[in-house]
Amino acid sequence: MSWHFLLCFGVVAVATASPLARDLEFQHSYHADERPQEGVPAWTSQGNRAEVNLEDGVLTVASSGPGVRHFFSVGRKDTEPSGAWSMSEGGAIVEFRVKCESTNTEEEIFRLQMTDGERLWRVAFSNGRCNGRAVTTQEWATYRVVLQGGKMQVSSEREGVFLFDVEGAPSAEPPSLLFGSFKASPEEASRSWSLDFIRWSNHQVEVVTK
Repeated sequence: MSWHFLLCFGVVAVATASPLARDLEFQHSYHADERPQEGVPAWTSQGNRAEVNLEDGVLTVASSGPGVRHFFSVGRKDTEPSGAWSMSEGGAIVEFRVKCESTNTEEEIFRLQMTDGERLWRVAFSNGRCNGRAVTTQEWATYRVVLQGGKMQVSSEREGVFLFDVEGAPSAEPPSLLFGSFKASPEEASRSWSLDFIRWSNHQVEVVTK
């Protein structure tokens, strides 16, 4: 995976993670070699009626019909908080590799959501869209999210930086990180998402722009 595209799209360096960052350069990571709730840290699994499969290092959640959702979280409703997501230093960096699709081109399929106790940020995917921006969703891609100074930037290995200076929305939720189909499907639509990995660090991230 190459992150040289960052040189051309504004964000050119992150002080705490190199462009070819490996897990050892992140504080925490989850790979789909086991179910999220069996990982370290352990994720809380929430949802209803979705089909959850783990095969060949890929976590896949598929569903059809209205009212179905399934997501995993750290910190949101933990009975024994692990401290894995805190943003106590005011920033974070998250990388994840995902693909998703739905028969309803307008509905949300997959979401990454982050809160720091006062604000909330969402990276929401529908068919061919991420937060309303055109991206390729039906093929594997790695995304990088940087939170700093109350604002979010999102980039991918294909599109480069395509979201920047996104303000967090007010939120009273405790600090948490979640991923999955958080928003229930409103109709008889089939949708699925697959995750290869997610990794993150809680600290201020120095973003250098050119």
